[in-house]
Amino acid sequence: MQNIGYDSIKFVIPKFAFYKFLKKHDLYTKLRKTNRNKAIEKYTKEKFKNIKTKDKFYEFKVRYINIKPRNKSLSNTIIVIENSKDTHEVARKNKKKKDFYVEVQFNGLFQPSKSVVADVYKVLSKMVKRFKAYSFDIACDFCDESASMRKYEEHLHELSLNKKIKGEMVFYKKSLYVNGVHSKFFDLDRILIYDKYEKQTSYHKEKIKEEFKNWKRLELTFKLNYKFLKYIQHKHIHDALDFIYDFIALLGKTYSFTKELLLIKQTKYLINPRWTKDIKPYALKDVA
Repeated sequence: MQNIGYDSIKFVIPKFAFYKFLKKHDLYTKLRKTNRNKAIEKYTKEKFKNIKTKDKFYEFKVRYINIKPRNKSLSNTIIVIENSKDTHEVARKNKKKKDFYVEVQFNGLFQPSKSVVADVYKVLSKMVKRFKAYSFDIACDFCDESASMRKYEEHLHELSLNKKIKGEMVFYKKSLYVNGVHSKFFDLDRILIYDKYEKQTSYHKEKIKEEFKNWKRLELTFKLNYKFLKYIQHKHIHDALDFIYDFIALLGKTYSFTKELLLIKQTKYLINPRWTKDIKPYALKDVA
């Protein structure tokens, strides 16, 4: 199992600059108001409930760019959002009109049950070199027989004390969140732990290999306003990895944790997109 990788990168950038970028790279004509894959459209509607604004004059809009023909996965889709809470907040801080910015999301970059085509990284490489990133997620996959989120709560509490992290701990369904994190630790904004096997099999209806039945995921969300490649090459990226390794150590799982870092390959692709290759799924049953 490849254990650690970037799962999402988000930008909040001027609308005119982004559309100019799309035209330059022949992507503007691919921008769609709807997605032909209804599963993706349904998922995004559910996912984005909390980022909608109530402003009647600036309507919340979601549009899609499918990187892969006949795409069925969020992993190969660029999501473009107008009038989200974050775009309005950035506009307010910079004294711009509410619709001055757009939110651009690359999601599902680290999904062992889905393929990610090379063209996603080719576009993303251009994005991270042209624009400042707003936030990103690092995900860590691990195997643990325990189904108790309370166990993870205890370990996170201990880790938070050691690293002087504060935040609001919330249980929702079969997930554990630490929201509104305050720390000197690498601009950490949110911590999430959940049963990845349960999510992929019950919610996404995927046929996951039996060997992944104890699959759990730890996600760390970082907020920033900086060029992504410069940011992750800063020494604090090691603090992020240390947080993950310390958590795995508290679980007593270091013996089975191989430290196969997908993020090394991902970083290589972003720096030099000529190296990019499709990332194949390996968690699905009957995948060649």
